[in-house]
Amino acid sequence: MSSYLITGGTGLIGTALITQLLNTQHKVIVLTRSINKHRGNIANGVHLIEKLSHIPESDTVDYVINLAGEPIIEHRWSNAQKTKLWVSRVELTHNLISWIQRRKQSPKALISGSAIGWYGDGKAQVLTETSKAHLEYTHSLCAAWESAALKLSNSNVRVCIVRTGLVIHPTGGFLPKLLPSFKLGLGARLGCGTQYMSWIHIEDMINALLFLIADKKPQLDNDKVLEGVFNLSSPAPVTNAEFTKTLADLLQRPSFLIVPSFCLQLILGEMSRLLTTGQRIEPQKLIRAGFKFKYLNLKEALSEVLSLQR
Repeated sequence: MSSYLITGGTGLIGTALITQLLNTQHKVIVLTRSINKHRGNIANGVHLIEKLSHIPESDTVDYVINLAGEPIIEHRWSNAQKTKLWVSRVELTHNLISWIQRRKQSPKALISGSAIGWYGDGKAQVLTETSKAHLEYTHSLCAAWESAALKLSNSNVRVCIVRTGLVIHPTGGFLPKLLPSFKLGLGARLGCGTQYMSWIHIEDMINALLFLIADKKPQLDNDKVLEGVFNLSSPAPVTNAEFTKTLADLLQRPSFLIVPSFCLQLILGEMSRLLTTGQRIEPQKLIRAGFKFKYLNLKEALSEVLSLQR
């Protein structure tokens, strides 16, 4: 049995990961801003804390999983909202790293969140972990987030940065927000529809995190351990037009509508770039390390998730 400290444990990915860890008899500590708010939403057996200082020095923490972050698409990117996004990602990670560095006994590994927004608008270019970024807001935010975590890179703590794509989940994330309009036959292509959507099924997401935590890859290359940046998305990204048609077809609804880019810009401002631009991601390092995806086809992934809602 190992001990895990998780930030963002009440979010979409954190909740699913905690369920898996508890099923395998691990000890889980979750850092939260409000114990009272989340006590009823967290699994039994999880120890909730509001400050890192509440973990005694004598308690061993084997793995730190840093998934915290204010939802990036809930509100327009005003200056105040950008501050919230920064504090919940970058400042929290800085504080977490400082805490780890002060402890006498270091964790074995830090798995720290990021997003494929690091690459900015990649257009149709295939993007691997070594690709360069298009400089824009999402890149600057993710780059600072990653830089904070990578301060541990030269220590005895193994560090993995996970750049996550769009997570397909039956009750959380982006999909449930789309379903009402699609079920009414109002599913629409966004802008030109050629922008890529790099997705990952929640089951593959959790299994990939556990794969990185375990660090038991086949020795397929010269890397001795799993560390550095990893793209966590399916190796089968699709365009927005393909996604729209696939979801509409599964729901047996039409998908002939189009929301022009200028309308999205008027409604959402700068945040509209999350919808009108995209990234064609290849999880090169994960595949080379020996990880096997279960869901390699968008239709199969969506079908499985939709079946859980009926």
